[in-house]
Amino acid sequence: MELDIVENKFSIRQIIDVIKAKNEHIRKLLTVKDRHSDAFVYVISGSCTYNFNDNQEFTVNAGDIFYLAHHANYTMYIHSDEYQFIFCDFEFENHDLKKSNIYAPSNASYAENTFRKLLYIYTHHTSISFFECMSILYDIYGIIALTASTNYMSNSIKTKITEAKEYIDTHFNDLSLSISVLADNLDISDVYFRKLFKSQYNMSPSKYINAIRINNAQRLMKHSFLSLETCALKSGFSSLQYFSRVFKKMEGISPGKYRKEKLND
Repeated sequence: MELDIVENKFSIRQIIDVIKAKNEHIRKLLTVKDRHSDAFVYVISGSCTYNFNDNQEFTVNAGDIFYLAHHANYTMYIHSDEYQFIFCDFEFENHDLKKSNIYAPSNASYAENTFRKLLYIYTHHTSISFFECMSILYDIYGIIALTASTNYMSNSIKTKITEAKEYIDTHFNDLSLSISVLADNLDISDVYFRKLFKSQYNMSPSKYINAIRINNAQRLMKHSFLSLETCALKSGFSSLQYFSRVFKKMEGISPGKYRKEKLND
């Protein structure tokens, strides 16, 4: 089970490195396996989507703080010409698995100045640099905790959104499944449902539905006797055309080409 760093309030063992960096591998997937440490990342400019092995997805933008958990496995897809950030690699005392997460502080300029201060002190060594850096790192942890508390979602609402996700998991192939149906079941508006779902799962409900349907279609496509249209309809897509459009957008390849490559593996 992955632990939330705000709910559990961990102690920090050590700082490993503080770096200002940029990555210009635009529209290229970068893979990280078994991340070597915990990290707090402040995004200065650009945008990047992180996809984790458990299907969690986060898109970070300028002003966001991102916590990357030790041992995390993920891919990065950079959307902007220059993805620039300050990050601090460190270790929590507790070695239990933790949950990566994104935080959008209300005072982004204060958060950025705090990261820049950490960077400056870390790179200008004095006899008390270690203590100053640890103090600032805890300040950043505090910014994250404050941000999370202002975005608090009650347990009853979390339960409702969890139930909606479970409904999607079992009814994804129902052609009548829609955001309106899900929101009506919870007696809330479509807009509010989308907001709550994305807040809890870091992915829009529409994207989650399509991801589940695509995964099922890929499983069916392994059977050569099933047509692509059959795979699409059995997975909840209303037509082969719509399925092909969504598939190519999500996988970067047409379903026909995907099937050909997989069957030839």
